[in-house]
Amino acid sequence: MNQLLNLLYWLAAIVMFGLLVTLHELGHYLAARLTHVPVAEFAVGIGPKLVSVKRKKTSVIFSLRALPLGGYCRFYADDENGVQDHPGAYSRQKIWKRALIAFGGPLFNMLVCVLALFLLYAAVGLFASVPVVGNLIDGLPAQDAGFAVGDRIVSINGQPVASSADASLLISEAGDAPVDFTLERDGETVEITLTPQWSQQEQRLMVGIEYLLVPYRFPLLDSLQYSVEATAEMSGAIVRVLRDLIFKGKGVDNLSGPIGTVTVIKEETQAGGIRSYLQLTAFISVNLGLFNLLPIPGLDGSRLVFLLVEKIRGKRIPPEKESIVILIGFGLLLLLMVVVMYQDIVRLIT
Repeated sequence: MNQLLNLLYWLAAIVMFGLLVTLHELGHYLAARLTHVPVAEFAVGIGPKLVSVKRKKTSVIFSLRALPLGGYCRFYADDENGVQDHPGAYSRQKIWKRALIAFGGPLFNMLVCVLALFLLYAAVGLFASVPVVGNLIDGLPAQDAGFAVGDRIVSINGQPVASSADASLLISEAGDAPVDFTLERDGETVEITLTPQWSQQEQRLMVGIEYLLVPYRFPLLDSLQYSVEATAEMSGAIVRVLRDLIFKGKGVDNLSGPIGTVTVIKEETQAGGIRSYLQLTAFISVNLGLFNLLPIPGLDGSRLVFLLVEKIRGKRIPPEKESIVILIGFGLLLLLMVVVMYQDIVRLIT
């Protein structure tokens, strides 16, 4: 049974990683459809083709590939099927259309982040502490004073308690003086007085109460607001990390590739369940979107740079030169991926 659960966690991790890459490509595809730019193929997965269907109306080939590690959205090339200057070629489209398509992938990753956080806040819920005794810490006053798990704190020193934050504040304000608690236990009122005790481990005065954690779901509008705000905050933090990585080399040893990412997803989901899974979905999705906006050849950011240069020059960069730059950049990315995957494997086996 444990082996089966372990396998399911691995599958859930692989599915998440592959799905996020596929959704990134879906962003490119939807932007293309929005701007009426023809798409040659949209693939789910990579590697050998398992099955494909061609839509007559749009001529788009939808294919399912063998490895569930992403996907791609392929546009028509200049010489598609041997036809020079193919009328549906991506390069023949207006600059603003190509820019919107390039930005569509990262934008969709941001929207996925918002959606994952919205589901977390509105449907699954976060754990919130309530003024109820969830656990008693050994060796601290509450246990000896007669507190019991399940006691609801009604008031402290005569002040009503509506939340665990209220309780913590009133206890801290008391300092090392005796604290009078009014509790509700099995429908009856219980009065207990105790004096906080200094904890060497925590380096503060404590009574020894751990509050009960209960799931709390936010209202829909609040969930949407918090999801957008959290995505913005997360994006800012990731941008700072990328800045330090690029200009200071900070965090190079902590880089993770597909192997490391899938491993983290599996371990965190196994430990934290659906909440951790949704949080990681949001975090990895926004990471993927922002990383692709870097002006590195082969990424969406480089396409936007090429389009900006094309707009300034008034004509397209010669395809052969653009291909050379992209090929060099892709080679460097591949080399970086090999190094990162080596680090992932070393971490996995040590």
